[in-house]
Amino acid sequence: MYPQNKHNILKNKVKLKPKVLVVLMGMVLFTTSCSSDNKPIKVKNTIDDPVKVTVKGINKDVVLNNVNAYIASLPTISKKRARLYDREIKENIQTALHAYGYYHPSVKLTYPKADDKLANEVVADIDVGKPLYIRNAQIDIIGQGSDYQAFYDIIKASNIKSYKLLDHGAYKELKEDLLNKAIELGFFDASFSVARILVYQEQNAADITLLLDTKKRYHFGQIIADDETKNLLKPSNSLINFTEGQDFSSKTLEKFSSSLSLTKFYKAVDVRALVEDRKDNKVPVKVNLARNSNNLFRVGLGYSTDEQIRGILGWDKPLINESGHSFNSYLRVSSVKQDAQAIYKIPHKNPNLDYFYIKAAQIHTDYNDTLSDLSHASFHYVANMLGKWRRDYYLAAEYEDYTQGLEDDFTTNLMLGLQLSRRSTTGGMDPKTGYSITFDNKFATSAITDLNFWHSQLDIRGVLSPSENTRFIYKLYQGATIGSDALKVPPSMRFFAGGEKTLRGFSYKDKAPLKNGKLKGGRYLTATTAELNFPIGITNARGAVFLDSAICTDDYKKDRNILLGPGIGFRYLSDYGIFKLDIAYGIDHDGDDRQIKLHLSFGPEF
Repeated sequence: MYPQNKHNILKNKVKLKPKVLVVLMGMVLFTTSCSSDNKPIKVKNTIDDPVKVTVKGINKDVVLNNVNAYIASLPTISKKRARLYDREIKENIQTALHAYGYYHPSVKLTYPKADDKLANEVVADIDVGKPLYIRNAQIDIIGQGSDYQAFYDIIKASNIKSYKLLDHGAYKELKEDLLNKAIELGFFDASFSVARILVYQEQNAADITLLLDTKKRYHFGQIIADDETKNLLKPSNSLINFTEGQDFSSKTLEKFSSSLSLTKFYKAVDVRALVEDRKDNKVPVKVNLARNSNNLFRVGLGYSTDEQIRGILGWDKPLINESGHSFNSYLRVSSVKQDAQAIYKIPHKNPNLDYFYIKAAQIHTDYNDTLSDLSHASFHYVANMLGKWRRDYYLAAEYEDYTQGLEDDFTTNLMLGLQLSRRSTTGGMDPKTGYSITFDNKFATSAITDLNFWHSQLDIRGVLSPSENTRFIYKLYQGATIGSDALKVPPSMRFFAGGEKTLRGFSYKDKAPLKNGKLKGGRYLTATTAELNFPIGITNARGAVFLDSAICTDDYKKDRNILLGPGIGFRYLSDYGIFKLDIAYGIDHDGDDRQIKLHLSFGPEF
């Protein structure tokens, strides 16, 4: 760390007379010699008997760290010459203590014995004395900013108040926070008319006066962009969240820049206020965009115990025309499932929050007792400009030809659907807190299609951090199919338990109601997870203990067999995702089934 309130080291140095300087220069010349080829020979200036300064008597870590930082700024001290640095060591310690309001310290230095070759420690025994308290703290805001509560919230949250310990670091931080907030709100000419600390050592008191003059708040000026950027900005015009003459706010600009990046139209986004060009109380905004490639390809390879080796090949066209249309597709292959999907997106009011999209998919599934070919086509409208929930309204048509156990059938269903979703996270692959909620519902009626049902899925997952390096992860999944044809829906809408995502300790989708000894799938599925990740002393790694539970049934009243999957695991946090290794013990009470399963996966938490 850097020392708090470090004084200029030169002030503590003795000014040398010119003749002394000449002598020193002569010494330098004397110690610099030349080899036979006239190249200077470097002479090492090392100290064979260095000492270290050990501090005792300070209980507060922050104060101790600052004292150690000041001591570290001293030159290397020889044991033979250590006493010559007595004054300099004490002055550095005293200056470090002043930063935290201790103006009456007592410092006693104990030097190592000259005849003890192993002794190399200078002990600084410190009594910090009585600290200085803030007697009066007068902090005022003038100018147009005096009407803004944001400044007073910063003052209230600071530690600069009457009857508080004097802390120069907190004083400096308060000044910086006030100025940063002024710049954020567009008070670019803001400055402190008064900023002083008056210390009364005899009274153990200090008076602080801060007067911030914000002057006038600037407004947004014109958007400045070259011709190429103007054309690229056309599909994103609805994202511009300010107008010329509106009060300036850097957060508004940050939100605009973030929104442009989220469109994926651009490979580079540069949005900044030209503060140096401010004029007539306005600040122009410079926008520079670089178009993303016309075609983007994605290739991925992974492995999980659920699907074995899996690969993905994707093809995207981020920006097709000036209206902001886009296209993305992928082909995903594993041993149990092969699916292809294509989506064509059409912006409505906002390319990120309000748009239409058309989806087509083909899915082939072959695992356990399920063999299915599903063809899907749907039209969606996504609305997310108002409220906190993303709303996806859709009309979907599906044709599924399947064999489930001893059943061999096909169905065609036209469904109305609504998916509600919400997500919040601190970000990254390893968020400290966060949650995601997805609630998907689709309806079909036998009046216009084959079956009559309501299919619903609720997926809740989240993470909490009891401490810096621990994580508590929770999951709840509830699926249900209701209606007169609930038992006739195809396998894609039936429920199965087992695998890394729902129930560790069992094979992938291996648990469900049976018919003639074969899996037929259930009408209902309830699955929960509680998991604690904890440090194990290895960098970027954690241990885990967890308990999964699930019940997959056609009737909760008749079937109360709760499947359990307790276990332990290992987590490795890489820059690309979290590697997970789990060993779970599967417990099926009704089947008297006990088994140990190894589960491997790689990816973000949620």
